[in-house]
Amino acid sequence: MQLKRSTWPQVEAYFKEHDLVVLGFGSIENHGWHNPLSTDWMAPNKIVELAEERRPQVLYGPVLQLGSAEYFLDYPGTLSLGDDLLYRVVRRITGQLFDYGARHFVFLNGHGGNAAALNRCGYEISDLGCQVALVNWWKLAGQLHEPWGGGHGGAQETSADLWIDPDSVDTSAFAGMQLSDDGGNRIHTVGLHDVEFEGVRPILVRSARRYAANGWAGPDDPTTASAEWGQEMLTAMADWFCDFLDAFAEAPLPQPRERHFQ
Repeated sequence: MQLKRSTWPQVEAYFKEHDLVVLGFGSIENHGWHNPLSTDWMAPNKIVELAEERRPQVLYGPVLQLGSAEYFLDYPGTLSLGDDLLYRVVRRITGQLFDYGARHFVFLNGHGGNAAALNRCGYEISDLGCQVALVNWWKLAGQLHEPWGGGHGGAQETSADLWIDPDSVDTSAFAGMQLSDDGGNRIHTVGLHDVEFEGVRPILVRSARRYAANGWAGPDDPTTASAEWGQEMLTAMADWFCDFLDAFAEAPLPQPRERHFQ
């Protein structure tokens, strides 16, 4: 049951019997020379579509296209709300759904940069007596099946795009990962945000274009991507996700917690 295709009496009737709602979150941002800017929206949106086929009785809210991606703003086309504005948008949406009767919230997320705002909002609505789950699909895919793991703009995400919208992927632009050691000779860039120093991986906080020339910063080579991989992976994710929704809907609600600070 998609919120955007429902009437208000249908939504009112839903919340008389249920309190579960799924909210999707994406981003419009750099994903290398080869992937579309909407990559982080496409996958959660597809998982929602697949989930609705399997669990049509669940209410699915809109999949938000804009997220927080400040570290990609040096790549033209990236649009970022930033952490604070994203938090305020999510907090307002969840607050309205809370008033309608939602108590079990599932955040289906496609972009790591959204996590800070989603967690902040999640803590607050949890204190109102809600259960909140954050599902970062790209992290869980590799846990379902290790070869599906990947990084930013790599084969994992490229495979998802190739299945969802093959024309959106510019396969002629595949190129080797171009990472530079912008932290000096002893500190080596190893991926998105991460650097390595003497076997340990701290983070340097900076714009990604300082160290990722073509915007791809994942360990999985996109030249190995395929639509078949994307279909198998996202279908398995949707199957797992629906089983999770069944279990999560039964999770007991916590007691509301009064906060004495703002």
